[in-house]
Amino acid sequence: MHPIITDTATLAACCERLAHETFITVDTEFMREKTYYPLLCLVQLAGEGEAVAIDPLAAGIDLTPLYTLLANPAVLKVFHACRQDMEIFYQGMNALPAPLFDTQVAAMVCGYGESIGYEALVNRVLGLPVDKSSRFTDWSKRPLSDKQIEYAIGDVLHLRGIYRALQKRLDESGRTGWIEEEMLPLLDPRTYVTDPDEAWKKFRLRNSSPRFLAMLQAAARWRELTARARNVPRGRIMKDETLAEVAHLKSPDFAALQGIRGFYPTMHAAHYEPLFDALREAAALPSSECPRLPAREVMPEGCEAVADLLRLLLKACAAKQHVVPRLIADKDDLDALAMGKREHVHALTGWRYDMFGQYALRLLAGGTALKVDGSNGITFVDLP
Repeated sequence: MHPIITDTATLAACCERLAHETFITVDTEFMREKTYYPLLCLVQLAGEGEAVAIDPLAAGIDLTPLYTLLANPAVLKVFHACRQDMEIFYQGMNALPAPLFDTQVAAMVCGYGESIGYEALVNRVLGLPVDKSSRFTDWSKRPLSDKQIEYAIGDVLHLRGIYRALQKRLDESGRTGWIEEEMLPLLDPRTYVTDPDEAWKKFRLRNSSPRFLAMLQAAARWRELTARARNVPRGRIMKDETLAEVAHLKSPDFAALQGIRGFYPTMHAAHYEPLFDALREAAALPSSECPRLPAREVMPEGCEAVADLLRLLLKACAAKQHVVPRLIADKDDLDALAMGKREHVHALTGWRYDMFGQYALRLLAGGTALKVDGSNGITFVDLP
């Protein structure tokens, strides 16, 4: 039976031991259905010799020793699909766990497919089944049963074997540096913070007029700040589709708000006054100060067909090297290359150039051809 830590002294002693490990595996259990900020309910850690669960909800516990361990530059932190875990720790420690290794990203580099899930990876790498019995646990409820704790700790135990297997493949293929590059966005605090002034950009827009965008920006900023202050999900303040309708209001007031289909007041009428003030300010903005969507560059005639050829080449290169295509190049890269651009094209840098970029340039210059190679699909050959 693995222990659950509920006091600061025991946590500090555990973290001191784990600080001597070369790597630790980390996982969390959290709830965010009812809150803006995720509620951290459990943290699981494993080193070579021990695995523990930490109860962040225990009365009086101070997580500072955990945060110190996560920030220790001498200990590699291994997660699977770590974005939400990193967000939670960033909120708690005002820093990010580092150095970092994400097994989902490593699996893509090692040829296990795009965004492979934890269960599938355990099965394919370790040949083991995963206990799914506590998947839908309400982790905020106490006490946790022994079965729940063992289920949670099982994740970090399996991660140890997965990390070793993936790191071995990376070392053998010379791709360890690729992972370090892919970790950079996950180690950028901006990945985990929504700027209220940028919240409107997450909407699916049907209206791109600058005035509407200014109104939507004001409404989305109000919702973001209100949700944060009340620590409730954005949708509890107002649904996306309702907020988009609010941005069309000509005379913003509570009566007009009540006339919008799908609006259900979640606060007293007075709490919507800051929204109406923001909308009036946006309505009065000079046109030159209204936000605008970036102009879409129209591909010249014939370039779309070239981009399609590059896409086939990308798939051939990725298949040859057993790498997920989107790790090598994205649509923007292919479109830019098809239109003759060479600067600021990610696919023309580093290992991506070696794997795909150089062949793309040869294809565009007429020095490489694509061919159907029987059961092997599309391949490419150099022309004399």
